[in-house]
Amino acid sequence: MKYLFSYVTTEGAVRKVNQDSLFIATAEYKGEEIFFAAVCDGVGGLAGGEKASAYVCKRMNDWFVSELPELLRSGAKILNIRRSMDDRLHELNTRINDYAGRTGSDMATTYTSVLILPEFGKMLTAHVGDSRLYRITDKEIAVLTSDHSVVGQEIRSGKITAEMAGSDPRQNQLTNCIGAGLEDTAYDYSIRGYGTDECYMLCSDGFRKKVSETELREALCPSANNDEKAISGNLKKLTNKVIQCGERDNITALLVKLC
Repeated sequence: MKYLFSYVTTEGAVRKVNQDSLFIATAEYKGEEIFFAAVCDGVGGLAGGEKASAYVCKRMNDWFVSELPELLRSGAKILNIRRSMDDRLHELNTRINDYAGRTGSDMATTYTSVLILPEFGKMLTAHVGDSRLYRITDKEIAVLTSDHSVVGQEIRSGKITAEMAGSDPRQNQLTNCIGAGLEDTAYDYSIRGYGTDECYMLCSDGFRKKVSETELREALCPSANNDEKAISGNLKKLTNKVIQCGERDNITALLVKLC
């Protein structure tokens, strides 16, 4: 398995601080390459959101470097790996809340990640908040995560439509995240297969609110991204478009193509 990837992240047209964070990590194991990436969106309006997102990315990257190799060498199954990841995320939630309590600050972040494990032929995804993970092929685009937000809940319950949510003043109100004083944060996990000629896109909500899924698919499908220069260029073009369309939030997106 080969991976082509690039990313874009910016404070956007209005905000002075970029509260989004991301990381990409790869490692070889038994002749196959493992891929791990995440996007975190520090909750807008909360002082310290940028610190929370950066801290979670750093500590999850540390988990990849220090704990995952030991799990693999010990013969751990993918469910054991998921449990270890869940333990780390709960630890981070506690640490962020403890720090916020000591310093009198507000700190919170979303978290969405994808871990591709060729040894199992599976990918493990983890998610909380309203950042998203998309699977994109030349024929279709699918959101693989559920938004943990007020409008996300109301869309799922049929109270409002996705079109109505686009102009809803509550669209930035989260129902779950890391930090914000939440003591029992629950994370969504999935274990799924993957194939070549597929793209996976992680993004903060600022990247995807002003463009349609059709526009995302056309720009980020496998056939339009044959190398990392093309991936970078297409991500930047979409970023410029969402800024021109009036997006005021930070903007972050990461695309990986499986070859």
